[in-house]
Amino acid sequence: MDPSTVAHGPNETLLTGTDLASATAAAQAAEPGATIIRVETDSSGDATYEAHMKKADGTFVTVELDSSFKVTSTKSGFGPGPAGAPAPHGAPASGATGSSSTSN
Repeated sequence: MDPSTVAHGPNETLLTGTDLASATAAAQAAEPGATIIRVETDSSGDATYEAHMKKADGTFVTVELDSSFKVTSTKSGFGPGPAGAPAPHGAPASGATGSSSTSN
């Protein structure tokens, strides 16, 4: 299954309203020029929210955010999936590309 084509991740809920707007703004600031695929709660336990995005070069990136919509990390691909679950097919389980924050 292509993770970029699903409505939301397992055990995750799409964001709406002001939460969606806040998370989208933070993710786009972290990854300028990338297109939002979806923004949702994060079931992996790594973050409160996550924005799945597609970069101009066609690669995917996941921007993780805390409950205040502060970017905590940026990972290549779609991330590891629900806590304890393997990465979705075709999506690397790791590959952090950096972090906008070194403390929480």
